[in-house]
Amino acid sequence: MRNAQETDSAKDSNLASSSAPETTKFTFVDQTPHPSALIHRRISDQQQRHVIRSHVMQRVRHKELAQGNKRTPGRVTSRRSSSGKSQNGSNESGSPVKIEPVTPTIPGVVRIQPKQQNSTAISKRTSATGRFHPGISLSLAPSSNHEFDPFHTLPSSNVPHQSSESLLGYCFDVMLPLTFAVEYKQPSERLARQAMVLHSKINSPATFLGFMATVAAHRAILYSRHGDLRPSAQNHDDLITDPDYKRVKHEAIVAVRKSIDRQEPPSQYTVDACFGLIGTAAVVGNFEEATIHLRGIADIMSRVGASPESMLWLPITNVKISVAMLSRPILPLPWQRERIPIDIRQRIAPEPGSEMASMGLKFQQLEELSDSLQNLLINGQDVCNLCQVNAADARGLSPRENAVLRQKATEFEFDLVAYPYETLAFSYDRNGEPMIPPLERIVRLAALGLMQFAPHMVIPSTGIGRALTQHQKRATEAWLYAKQGQCGVAELSAFMWSLFVFVQRANKQPEEEYFMNLLVQMSGDLLSLPWPEVEKILNGYLYIPMLQAAVWQSIWLEVIARSEAIESSVLNIDRRGEIQQRFHQV
Repeated sequence: MRNAQETDSAKDSNLASSSAPETTKFTFVDQTPHPSALIHRRISDQQQRHVIRSHVMQRVRHKELAQGNKRTPGRVTSRRSSSGKSQNGSNESGSPVKIEPVTPTIPGVVRIQPKQQNSTAISKRTSATGRFHPGISLSLAPSSNHEFDPFHTLPSSNVPHQSSESLLGYCFDVMLPLTFAVEYKQPSERLARQAMVLHSKINSPATFLGFMATVAAHRAILYSRHGDLRPSAQNHDDLITDPDYKRVKHEAIVAVRKSIDRQEPPSQYTVDACFGLIGTAAVVGNFEEATIHLRGIADIMSRVGASPESMLWLPITNVKISVAMLSRPILPLPWQRERIPIDIRQRIAPEPGSEMASMGLKFQQLEELSDSLQNLLINGQDVCNLCQVNAADARGLSPRENAVLRQKATEFEFDLVAYPYETLAFSYDRNGEPMIPPLERIVRLAALGLMQFAPHMVIPSTGIGRALTQHQKRATEAWLYAKQGQCGVAELSAFMWSLFVFVQRANKQPEEEYFMNLLVQMSGDLLSLPWPEVEKILNGYLYIPMLQAAVWQSIWLEVIARSEAIESSVLNIDRRGEIQQRFHQV
């Protein structure tokens, strides 16, 4: 043992006295035979673990010698000092460490603290740098001092290491669990999406950088580092103030151009690379840009197809862009439609006589709705039932049920934006757009708004959320103008249900006040009803109690409070008028 220590000391002295230029050495560990190690981020091979440990310790010794510090022989090191070194070492980055807000504001989301910690509980997570940033705790999440690319050897282009690690952490801890909250109850579904990101990072820099640009845009919007992303002629990239977004978006465009300039035949990697730019444009609201990219890859996909990883994202993004533009979807659905299996339908079916069993029945009272929309709303009930079962069951849906929900929700949104172009029930304007009656527009947009909460969450302040809110406001104004305060009870009840959806979709947006005041005006005699009675009425439409009851109850309480405040102010005005009249009489 003593000889080994003396040998180490001699080696250290030689290294310190050497004046030869330092040669950078790279250690490569082949993980292709062990794909599970990449997914679980744990290497089981002892020899590979030894190689990695030796590489890390060699770098530590070089750094300590350069600073004039001599390492104590052996492994007798206090835990406190080692943790301090790891924290200091994690700050080696080309960009400064950013202090994220402790708890981000997620509009329209009510956090319900469960008795046991699960994949949907919002929690504070401490990173290796000691700062707090929001995260959704995952049962298989890495430890707080974990780095996805500790050796800086993966192809992240010119993006600083700290920025890359920060975006990956936000992607796995916040964006994916928030956007795919239903799927994230299942470890297999969660790891499938995480593995797709890491796989793209290793194999295709253009794909990885494009996806990281989407992550950076999502983070900037969640932390309010942006202007109003409502539809406009302005390039919405200019409205994002996060420097990481601008840097990663630029690198993504450069990487995609390089892959195209190589003049190689198009492949599935080309589709994946372009898809990152599509997702980024959709999040910030550059829909014309997203449409151009979608049309471009549609031609490529017709020749080379798309990878299974792309099929997890592309159909959803294609539909969301169509929802934001209220136009016919550019890409068709990439699967054959099938009925929900009998065993799944039996599991999600509400108990006979329960409030959920009355879902959708009130739509039948609306004779003005077209048969096409009436039939689609029946399909929407299946999506709501699946989401309700997932929220009520602590285990969530099985992978098979998740796949059914993902397909049926995408089909429902796809059909809602496509059916006006495929039915003969409507006439067309000069631009070839269908002229949809006011009530049909209201119900259609309310159903589309409901699908932005579950199973795929769209933040109201994103480009997609802002565009949909603008459509909903215009449809509301058209309905008010057409009805002039004259409508039946059934239609007024449906309109109030729509307003609940619109208020939630406009949470913390400029239009929220407009929809809330309108809901106060339209409530009328319902203001005397307690929330359980109002909820029974809403159950007759599309409604997911486990996900929406708390939010909609708070909206109703706000409606009652505003109505009482208005009545109180009116009484005060009347009293002042009476006092002034008596004074003049005297």
